[in-house]
Amino acid sequence: MASLLHLPFIFLITFLLISPAISHNCSSQSFSNNTHFDNCTHLPSLKSSFHWTYNSTKSTLSFAFIAPLTSSDGWISWGINPITPAMIGTQCLIAFKVPNGSIVIKTYDLTSYNSITHTDKLFYTVLDSKAEYSNGVMRIFATLVLPANMSTVNHVWQVGPAVKDDMPVVHKFDPHNLKSKDTLNLATSSGGDGKNTTAPVSAGGDGQSGNKTGGSSRIWNNDATFYVFAMFLGVLFLLLKE
Repeated sequence: MASLLHLPFIFLITFLLISPAISHNCSSQSFSNNTHFDNCTHLPSLKSSFHWTYNSTKSTLSFAFIAPLTSSDGWISWGINPITPAMIGTQCLIAFKVPNGSIVIKTYDLTSYNSITHTDKLFYTVLDSKAEYSNGVMRIFATLVLPANMSTVNHVWQVGPAVKDDMPVVHKFDPHNLKSKDTLNLATSSGGDGKNTTAPVSAGGDGQSGNKTGGSSRIWNNDATFYVFAMFLGVLFLLLKE
């Protein structure tokens, strides 16, 4: 049977196994403007995350979309497709740097995979919006007024390499770019009480859900938890056999 001397080794192995599983979670992210959201989720692609609060009474969706840029002159985008969870037909907000170094957000209508149209006429109203950039990561903050009684939102996100004459250069068509779409369930996250931990209904991958933004908690997904527990039992069994 293992002696007490084995216990520190067991704890060390357990810590090393747990560390990757407790990796970066959207619930640990905080914002410089001290904004808090009721829900957050890791999106299925592009190393991005989405934080949101839905007010069912006012039909407003306040959110922060966060994604790393593919280049220093790149852009990020988040939008809603009112018909289906697909890129074509999405009306989006795109953030990018302008020559003076500031960051702007403009609204576009995605009419095809190779072209977009700048437009101020969207099916939703943008009450306010702004963008931030630091350490290679860009953030879009906005509050939208959605049609009343919406229970789900088909949202689409993207990143691109550059902007020319206020028009984003077409993004890559890698698998991660093509599956950047989901259906967000608003009905289970409305009310603004900060107690909901809602995952999206996946339309192209598995997302991880978190809790209130700005906290220090870590959320394990089920697969990681099972893996760590199984490995711990395996190490413990081998040591106890000695």
